[in-house]
Amino acid sequence: MAANNDDYDYRVGYVVYPDDSSGEAGRKAPYVDNGAGLIAPARYYSKEEAELEWERMWTKVWVFAGVEQDLAEVGDYFTYELGKESIIIVRAAPGVIRAFYNVCPHRGNRLVYNELGNIAEGKAFYCNFHGWRFNIDGSLREVKDRHTFREETVCDLHALKDVRCEVWNALVFINLDPRAMPLRQYLDVIPGQLKNYDFSRQRVYSDLRGVVDANWKIALEAFIEFYHADDTHPQAIPITATLKTQYDLYRNGMSRMIIPTGYAGDRAAKPEEVTQGLRGFVSLYNGGVMPDYPGIDGQNYRKAYAQVMRQWAARNGHADLFARLTDDQITDDWNYHVFPTITINVFSYGMLIQSWTPHPTEPGKHRYRALTMLLPLNDPEQYVMGFTSFAFPQEKGWTGEERPPVVYPKTLEEWGNLLAQDLERVPKVQEGVQSRAYEGHRLSESENRLRHYLTEIDRYLGRSTRV
Repeated sequence: MAANNDDYDYRVGYVVYPDDSSGEAGRKAPYVDNGAGLIAPARYYSKEEAELEWERMWTKVWVFAGVEQDLAEVGDYFTYELGKESIIIVRAAPGVIRAFYNVCPHRGNRLVYNELGNIAEGKAFYCNFHGWRFNIDGSLREVKDRHTFREETVCDLHALKDVRCEVWNALVFINLDPRAMPLRQYLDVIPGQLKNYDFSRQRVYSDLRGVVDANWKIALEAFIEFYHADDTHPQAIPITATLKTQYDLYRNGMSRMIIPTGYAGDRAAKPEEVTQGLRGFVSLYNGGVMPDYPGIDGQNYRKAYAQVMRQWAARNGHADLFARLTDDQITDDWNYHVFPTITINVFSYGMLIQSWTPHPTEPGKHRYRALTMLLPLNDPEQYVMGFTSFAFPQEKGWTGEERPPVVYPKTLEEWGNLLAQDLERVPKVQEGVQSRAYEGHRLSESENRLRHYLTEIDRYLGRSTRV
């Protein structure tokens, strides 16, 4: 898998669209120099480090909590767990989403125990310990037997405690800091680069959650570089760029990588060859029929893929969405890291949102979520492909009408073969960084997104050097 690297300049890296085919949205960002020193391993297992992150960072940043699809009707709600806190996010009125700490102010009981639900009209959030009730706008409805409380005990109590909540492109974010900058400002260039996508048209295809035996940063780092793809995901080699990936660094710890997809790949021994595997991948969006494009070779097969995808979109009622996108946006994987907690693999036909948040007590564990969103099908003969597995056949005629349940996989296989390949390795990395022999991360420029987000953590923690 050798490549000609004579002209590689780490201050430029690889540029996926040198002809500016995707305009400003796909343009390479200027180089950001975050240094070249070792990344100290203690930050991946130190309890003191985890506590600093919680107090100085996690309580001050915007974090993805869920999608508006789960708040379609007034009274719909979902809960979100962040470290030691549980948050209720609810559709309090038409056009109004509110968020509250999931804590009854009487004796601290959780008001809501489940992930998803609805408070029927006229009903309220109910504390099943002592019977207190709160309206869906958070206001206090009832203190049971209030006459038994001295007035000075409850006179200051009017509502549940608010949490900042804002929405961008149907994605719901919360922030525990009431003084935090607005979400759009925090996201920096991301809303502008993705302005032609409408995530509200997508529907939940799968929602996988669990606790993984690794620090949240160890796991996140496996998904913000593609340096590992050849060895961890060999099935990606024939259809993607596993070397010539574009990495871009932005303000507030944000970053991106663009992975060209749907062609012979940059490791191909015969880049002109259109393999059966490549044609099979593209055929998924052609109703399972192998497309024949004799004038397009393997190195340029993204042209065929883009044509097939536009036809797929037209058959399934999404031509208007695809008309906004360049061919590059239709074919390629635009992977964003929204600091600190999620990555979004943005495709023309859907997205994979992965979330990593700290375990409430153990720095060597974290909460993980993999949420697949897809555009639904109109044509019952067409297929969709989720992002957690790379296997055929995929689901046929999926309409997205029913929200699938939250699943807590018990085995690696239940995560899907793509995620399983990473989840198998991540706990082993956690073990390795705690070895007395391990001196720290030595990062290539294909891993510059790691150094970038760690530098942003250091800014929150109030230090200029890594410990």
